Amino acid sequence: MRTRSKFLVAVLSAGLIAGSTVPASAADLIASGSSFAYKYVTACKSGTGHSITYSSTGSGTGRSQFQAGTTDFGASDAASALTGVDGKYQYIPFTGGPVGILYNNKDAKTALNLDATTIAKIFRGVITTWDDAAIKALNPKVALTSKPITVVYRNASSGTSEGFTKYLNAVVPTIWTKAGSSTFTSSAPTLPRNKKGAANSQVLVNTVKNSAYSIGYADISDASGIKGLAFANVKNENGQFLAPTAATSGKFLDVFTTTDPLKGVTVDYTKKVSGGYNLSIFTYAIAPINGGKKSGSNVAAVKEAVTYMISGCTKGKALGYAPLSGELKTAALALAAKIG
Repeated sequence: MRTRSKFLVAVLSAGLIAGSTVPASAADLIASGSSFAYKYVTACKSGTGHSITYSSTGSGTGRSQFQAGTTDFGASDAASALTGVDGKYQYIPFTGGPVGILYNNKDAKTALNLDATTIAKIFRGVITTWDDAAIKALNPKVALTSKPITVVYRNASSGTSEGFTKYLNAVVPTIWTKAGSSTFTSSAPTLPRNKKGAANSQVLVNTVKNSAYSIGYADISDASGIKGLAFANVKNENGQFLAPTAATSGKFLDVFTTTDPLKGVTVDYTKKVSGGYNLSIFTYAIAPINGGKKSGSNVAAVKEAVTYMISGCTKGKALGYAPLSGELKTAALALAAKIG
């Protein structure tokens, strides 16, 4: 009986080992950065074969923590230069998506139409009420009341802010006269009187949700389906008013084919793309080369994780992310192959 029991234990143990989906080389990786990328990384991490602890700190903190050697890899929505780690890092795009203009306005029963001119004037405090003539002209069938607009923005270094402000400076430079910046207050030509700062994307969404007649900017995965919030249809350079979706963002981002390991993708926000949502950004992995900066980092595991997020994960589209495709995907995978 004792021999038979030992045999059964051995068989069961072997079955559990054979059925495990975790490879023997599984590593524990620490990462931080872009709040835009948080849900994508969270959705994809189980398929990487590794345990990833990802902190949604914002792109600026993600860059500084990788630079300090406290994370195995980072994520940033902007490819900004790092100091003290020359030859130890590269930026690799691994997904993209739209920046949505979300608002809390119970008067609007259908999605509002906005263009870059109107958005810029709202976020620099020139347009201050919802019944402004410019908003009404874009939405003639909506009964908008004279309620003051509260502008909600990211108050820490943010790749989403950088993409948003670069878009405004590129498309309407005579209105948004300052260059794009990862810090919203540094880029805004003037600041609105009614304004609220938010630490990250999730906080911004909650602030808009809890502030009547407010407006902000965030990735759509954080705000989709929340009662009381809506996304504006934004006019693209083809004159089309488009909702921020994985499909419309993908059409715009797909036109870009090359990426620089230190500067990322050069995005032309003024490009005319039929059906393309121009207010879109890429998210980059800050990945190690030549061993990276963190002592003891498992760079082989980082390579597997980043490669999977570029080409293996299929869960992002349902969350509003636009997967890489075509020549840009090929270029990103070539950079991932250099992680080491």
